[in-house]
Amino acid sequence: MHNPPTLTPTLPTFRRSDKVWTKTAERPLRSTGKAVAAWCMAHFLGVPVPWAAVRQASGTELLAFEHGRLQQLAQAGEQVPPVLAFDGQRLSLGDVGPTVDECLQRLPAAEHLALMCAVSADLARFHARGHWHGGAQIRNITWDGEHFARLDFEERLFPAMPLHACQIYDVLQLVMSLARWVLPLGAPAVLAVLEAYEAQDPALDLRGFLRRLLPRLQRVSRLASWVPRYDRSKELLRLRLLIQGMQAFVHNGPVRPVAA
Repeated sequence: MHNPPTLTPTLPTFRRSDKVWTKTAERPLRSTGKAVAAWCMAHFLGVPVPWAAVRQASGTELLAFEHGRLQQLAQAGEQVPPVLAFDGQRLSLGDVGPTVDECLQRLPAAEHLALMCAVSADLARFHARGHWHGGAQIRNITWDGEHFARLDFEERLFPAMPLHACQIYDVLQLVMSLARWVLPLGAPAVLAVLEAYEAQDPALDLRGFLRRLLPRLQRVSRLASWVPRYDRSKELLRLRLLIQGMQAFVHNGPVRPVAA
């Protein structure tokens, strides 16, 4: 196994602010079309997300669910935004620093991989403590120079889905949200991110899941190659990079090119 980079003290501190963030029940909900797309994508990836979890019918229910999860995680000692006020229609939260996506935009490229591996390892430790996120993209994880914290807990996945499936979904969300940032670094960066996760939570059978997922992703890559416009797209380049890194992780070997 490769030794993934660690988050070094040389990374700058991104301080929390005194901002207050307010979410309301009266806001646009996920459309039926977007809900269908999310459901289909999750099932294609092998994650049995129930329809009731992706369909958003009530802003009030979503807000109450998120409030409850924030309270539960805070009581468990996890890093989440502090609840400043909640009246059923408005949820006011304290600031927990910039998102990892914002941090990557500010940091020099030489420090990107260390941060990406660190956020992956932190997610693994969060999972190992028996938790799940439901929205583990880097836009929903923050870094203040000392702690990672998590945002956005509206997805009602558990207990409709088994805990391990929720956690696998988290890992997929994280890795796919990093695709833009690993593209300049190459497939070894994907491998390093996956190994950073496994080093902290080996109990989750991530290799076994990815072994079953890879043939589906490879079929998409091959089909897209038939259309030149898609074959040259950034989205497909990122997908092939993820496939290369996942293959190396699953087989514990070197990164090999993906055949178009």
